[in-house]
Amino acid sequence: MTLEIKSELPMLKVPISLIVDDWSVGYVERGEEFEYKRTHEFLLDFLRLGNMNVRGKLSLIPCIVKLNKLNHKLLGRIDEGISGIPREILERVLDLVRREATKYFDITPEMLTHSLAVDIDTNELLNETEWEWSQRQNLNSLTRYIAKALSILRNVGIIATGVTSPCDFGREVEGIYARATLEAEKLINNIKLTWYFLHVEKYRSYVTPRLMYFDENNEEAVVSIISCSKDYLGKSELDKASGDPYKLADNWITADGKKGRLVELYKNRSYLVFHTHWWNVHRDEDKVGFRALVETISRINKLLGDNVVWMKCSDIARYFAVSKVFKWKVVNEEDTSVIFESPFICKNFTISIESKRPIKHIKVDERPLRRVKNHPLIPNSWKVINGKVYACFDLSRTVRLDIKFE
Repeated sequence: MTLEIKSELPMLKVPISLIVDDWSVGYVERGEEFEYKRTHEFLLDFLRLGNMNVRGKLSLIPCIVKLNKLNHKLLGRIDEGISGIPREILERVLDLVRREATKYFDITPEMLTHSLAVDIDTNELLNETEWEWSQRQNLNSLTRYIAKALSILRNVGIIATGVTSPCDFGREVEGIYARATLEAEKLINNIKLTWYFLHVEKYRSYVTPRLMYFDENNEEAVVSIISCSKDYLGKSELDKASGDPYKLADNWITADGKKGRLVELYKNRSYLVFHTHWWNVHRDEDKVGFRALVETISRINKLLGDNVVWMKCSDIARYFAVSKVFKWKVVNEEDTSVIFESPFICKNFTISIESKRPIKHIKVDERPLRRVKNHPLIPNSWKVINGKVYACFDLSRTVRLDIKFE
């Protein structure tokens, strides 16, 4: 029996995710003044997005560095204390990240400092940036460096399922970087399916993640999560929009939902991962960047609504990896029984099967799926569109799907 079975987008919805880079518990302003109140204020505002159903990724830089012309100083690590932040305030912010932010967002290191590289054996700052340093490293040295960043987050109770590249960290040695991320995750968090954020595609009309590494025997994989647009909250865009948050939002999605970078990609059924930086969201006292971001999300939820699904980056990485590596085989040709196999479990895995015969019911591991008629699907459901069957179910290591025809 010849069947054509394909993976589809989850529940036939377009995945969407918000990435926010560069955040940590504090920062050094203008090379001298240390500031932590604004980063805390940003976090409180940012958590409001979770209540708008937003999912995505937030960076938490493990170490804070003070840079100026005379000297550079490592002010501390979030697990040991930061010079300039009272311990009780540091603990309060980290507790907020653990209790609230992790509900909605993956929390990742943006390596150790997002500035100068660190000699992890001596804890001394090196006289070059992390991204410069990374381009001439081998698998062992990159693994140790990434593992150090992951371990600091783990020490404060945060399991990072992936990492974020500061600037172009690892770009010139990306194959090694991908493997180093996996080896570091296995070492620190016992994670065998991981991801990283490095690339931005500003102009292509269709953008997806990339499966950068897969070892079938050891059941390991690494996915590159790619942003589909520039950061439209930057100063140049702010100047073009004359500080109008609604005009800033137009770059992503207009008020009528007809134009904007996200709309263009949505029409092409592209993954909608987009990014900004915390300091663009909270640059000005009037929070014009944050207001623009809230407006963007409100338009997405109102105009795209049930046709998109907000997902953490880790969930997008998992879904994309499974869609590329799952296997299937027909075991009963009288009706249609198919065994699906995957090295990774996956929620709301969605497939399509060509079928010209009327269907009575579909079961997954003897549990019936619900037939729906309206687009799109819901968890554990199926429907028929133009002679093609679409089914959504949770995929474990081995799943049996049975189609009973009328």
